[in-house]
Amino acid sequence: MVEPPALAAPTAARADGRLAAARHAFSTPERAQLTAAERAALAGAAEPPLRHEGLKLARWTLGTGPRVVLVHGWNSRGAHWLAFARALVQAGFSVTLFDLPGHGDSGGHAASVVHAGRALRAVMAACGDVHAVVGHSMGSAAALLAFAHGLRVKRSVHLAGPSSLTPMVKSLARAQGLGPADAAAFAGWVEGFIGTRIACVDLERLQQGLRHPALIVHDPEDHTVPFTASQALHAAWAGSRLEPMPGLGHRRLLADADVIARSVAFLAEDSSP
Repeated sequence: MVEPPALAAPTAARADGRLAAARHAFSTPERAQLTAAERAALAGAAEPPLRHEGLKLARWTLGTGPRVVLVHGWNSRGAHWLAFARALVQAGFSVTLFDLPGHGDSGGHAASVVHAGRALRAVMAACGDVHAVVGHSMGSAAALLAFAHGLRVKRSVHLAGPSSLTPMVKSLARAQGLGPADAAAFAGWVEGFIGTRIACVDLERLQQGLRHPALIVHDPEDHTVPFTASQALHAAWAGSRLEPMPGLGHRRLLADADVIARSVAFLAEDSSP
C-alpha cells in the first residue's frame, strides 16, 4: 500500500530542513562585532582594504620587525588575536591581522576553509616577506591548505585546528541528524560549494606543504575540534612539536598567557631576516 502524500510530506520536509540547516551551518558564519576596547586597540593600525575575489578584506598591521600573519577561526575576527599581537609586537615582530571573507569587517556572506585558504594567500602576497603564520581552528586548516598550494614561511603555530575536512563534514552531517542519503547529498553540495573534492582538503593531500618547523597546541578535551586532529597532524609533520594544553577548551587558547608565551618563544627561535 502506498502512503498518501499528505502523510509523507512532513518527513520529507523535515529531511529537507535538516539538509538546508547543514548547508547553512557549513557556509554562513556569524559576524562578531568589534568591542570598544578592540576598536581602541586597533586605532591607527588599519591598512587599505585588500580587494580579493570581488570582496574587500579588512586588515590591520601593528609593530615593526619580521612579519607574523594571524588567521582567525569560524565566527571570529582578526581583533580576537589582540593578546597574541601585543606579545608579538613586544618581542620585536610586526603583526598583520585580517578578517576572513564573511567575517568581521570583510565583505561577503559565505565562507569555508577553502575560501579562507585563498584569502590567506592573497593577504600574504600583499604583505611581501612573511616570517610566520599563526592560525586558530579553521584558520589553522586554512594555513595548511595555503602551504600545500605553495605558500612558504619559516615557522607556523597551529591552535586547535582540524587537519582534514572529511571528518568535519561527517561530524556536521551527524550533528544535523542527516541520514545516509542526505549526508551523501550534503557532501556533494560541499564539494560544489568549495570547488574541489573534500578529499583534496584532507591531511593526506596537504602533506607536501609541511616543510617548516611548526608548533601545534590543543586541549585534549576540546569539544569543538577533537585532539586527534592535532595528533594526526603531528604524526604527519616531521618538523612539528605537539603541546597538549588541558583545561583551555577551544577558544581560551587565544588569550592564555602560557600558550602565547610558548608560541612567541617558538617563533623567535628563527626570526633573523
